[in-house]
Amino acid sequence: MSSHDAEVIIVGAGPAGSIAAYELAIQGISVLILEKDTFPRYKVCGGGLTHKILTELPFSVEEVIENRINSVRFSHKFSSQFLRTSANPFIYCTMRDRLDALLLEKAVNAGAKVITGIQVTGIKQYPGSVEVITKSRNYTATLVIGSEGASSTISRAVGLYGDIAKGMAWEAEIEAEKDDIDTYAQTVFLDWGTFPGGYAWVFPKKDHFSIGVGGPASLSKWMMPYYYKFIESTGIRFKETRSIRSWPIPVKVKKGRFHNNLIMVTGDAAGLTDPMTGEGIYYAIRSGKFAASASADFLSGHSSSLQPFTDRVNDELMTELLEANRIQYIFNTIPLKIHQLVRDNDRVWNGFGKVLRGERNYKDVHTALGKWKSLWKLAVSISKLRVKLKAIRYKKRGSQVNHQDPPV
Repeated sequence: MSSHDAEVIIVGAGPAGSIAAYELAIQGISVLILEKDTFPRYKVCGGGLTHKILTELPFSVEEVIENRINSVRFSHKFSSQFLRTSANPFIYCTMRDRLDALLLEKAVNAGAKVITGIQVTGIKQYPGSVEVITKSRNYTATLVIGSEGASSTISRAVGLYGDIAKGMAWEAEIEAEKDDIDTYAQTVFLDWGTFPGGYAWVFPKKDHFSIGVGGPASLSKWMMPYYYKFIESTGIRFKETRSIRSWPIPVKVKKGRFHNNLIMVTGDAAGLTDPMTGEGIYYAIRSGKFAASASADFLSGHSSSLQPFTDRVNDELMTELLEANRIQYIFNTIPLKIHQLVRDNDRVWNGFGKVLRGERNYKDVHTALGKWKSLWKLAVSISKLRVKLKAIRYKKRGSQVNHQDPPV
């Protein structure tokens, strides 16, 4: 062991990597984080933290929370707008550069070591050890956790990046008139139904707004036209754009393996992203904690392999994500009907809020159907087919229309 750089090497210092490092370090396990960027660094993300994320964190992140969200302003194809309000906040807005820097700081304070500005280019496994290859030198450990996001070198190198549906999002940080920033400080804007699987949002921050659009990568040509039309529809007096960037949203669509011998993958590197919302922070944190627990059990001799990690991810995370995937097919078939239910039905609205806060799971949607739940599989199958056919029509339409106007 003395020849190793650490017992566990974590590649990537996002939420999954930093939380895994923190959980290992507080147990006295030596851990080294290798991160390609220098912190703090800008991270493309809406920065909306749900209540269930905050309850999963082993410490407070109050210092980086900029706004608490109690209201959602919904629209369907930019129209039929309405406002719904919750007595308790269900989203907490932050900037990812501040959040990620805080999580990394907590890991370092707990005893983890970190090297930033270092690019991992490959990995090799040997009996009882793993070698992480970088451009400057190689590092060895007993275990490795790949947490470097959707572009993960580790997960691809060891064959763990399969069965991934490719999503995509564009996100911008835009300044606005102070009156509008104050007026909408507790309100999120959400548009849906414009194109299959597409959605748009506005998250208020301390001194600006984060605005984004997302959907299937196969329909990416619609996203920027959608983005600009959505901005117009909000009525917010936007000013200068600070930045606008795109990022991939990987969604695992089947249960599978999340470890290969002495290597585990977490978060976006494993495709653990909510197909309904594109949210991945919660699943990054959960899988990071799972990886730390599995590492501790393996290193202490309580487990002879990392199979418990894969089992736990499949049982506790993938079961929920696959149910979310089924629900998004239903939603994308009848978005206007869902829109109207959220507007007119208090039970549906309350259920929406409970899912966001973590008080209910996606699987509860199925079980709440009562006598109709026997038709769930049939409804999902039909909806899946209809969504695929609609996406094909939109792709064909894309070559025939002016891209300044997204299809509505």
